[in-house]
Amino acid sequence: MTDQTFSVGVLSCSKGISVSWERVFRAAGIGRLAVVFVLLTFILPADAAEWEVRRFDHYEITYRPDDAPFADRVVNIIRRVTPDLIANIGIVSADTIHVQIADTVEEFSTFTGRAIPDWGEAYAVPDLNLIVLKSPRISGSVGNLREVVIHETAHILLHSAMRSADIPRWLDEGFAMYSAREWGVWDRASLILAVLTDNLVPLEEIRSVNTFSASRADLAYQESALAIQFVISRSGRVGLRSLLANLRKSGTINSATHASLGLNAVQFEQAWRLYMEETYGWRAVPMEALSLLLGPLFVVLFVLAYVSMRWRRRQVLKRWSIEEDPGFEDSVLRSDDEDRWHRLKREWDISEDRGKD
Repeated sequence: MTDQTFSVGVLSCSKGISVSWERVFRAAGIGRLAVVFVLLTFILPADAAEWEVRRFDHYEITYRPDDAPFADRVVNIIRRVTPDLIANIGIVSADTIHVQIADTVEEFSTFTGRAIPDWGEAYAVPDLNLIVLKSPRISGSVGNLREVVIHETAHILLHSAMRSADIPRWLDEGFAMYSAREWGVWDRASLILAVLTDNLVPLEEIRSVNTFSASRADLAYQESALAIQFVISRSGRVGLRSLLANLRKSGTINSATHASLGLNAVQFEQAWRLYMEETYGWRAVPMEALSLLLGPLFVVLFVLAYVSMRWRRRQVLKRWSIEEDPGFEDSVLRSDDEDRWHRLKREWDISEDRGKD
């Protein structure tokens, strides 16, 4: 059996963190044949009548009635992104994908032996075609729901299509990261620094990402996404589909890259590193520096515009309050009378001066 993994959508940036599914169940004394029993026992407990099940396409989503609005959002996201994910994979699987919205910490931790960190929003169990999402009633956040759902769905669809093929970690996480577009300005800045200091994580070493520091893990995930981007930039979507089709056929990434790109695994990494140097080397510094500069500048301008707007609004409200004062009209009339008196006096003085002449 291949080493299957959990993929966890994280609260801050939806990147995947994985723990070994096989080790967790072996440690718990649960054999592969007992998985169905565990699924039925914990995912659909004795009070199953309180759960609602919604089936659409090849998906089945289970949730509590209180999470119905959240489930609707999840369904809409999956429906929108699945065609594009399948188009990139190039292989359609008929497997049913189960999505569970857990409304307690205990339900969320059912398949992990509490290996998922507290900030985890979701994880995928490829061997079970299962995605487990944390209900917003216990997570308190849905801000990055789209990225999390796409990330985990990408993992499941990829594994379902590849069957028993040995999917390298960089390809697994890279496809999910690339699909969810989980990188920003600061991620690019860290990539540039890693390229310029020759500190990139070798693709082969990304299999041990669980042992990395947080910053090193972030870098590894970004590199994984850019390995997928490299394949697409080199051969388009056709190249990515060919790579995955050959991986499914041969079972090894070395044979797959050679058949699809004419490169063995070592040559593939060398070509990818060259791509990284050309894309994120010194040539990228001016543009990224400009982005890093314009970002804070835009924030400052926005704050200044907001303060100016609030000041003008206060001035208008102040003027309105004065005009609504009952004594305002009388003061204006008095002011008009005084202006008229001064004008008449000036005219009289002028006429007097002319008379003297």
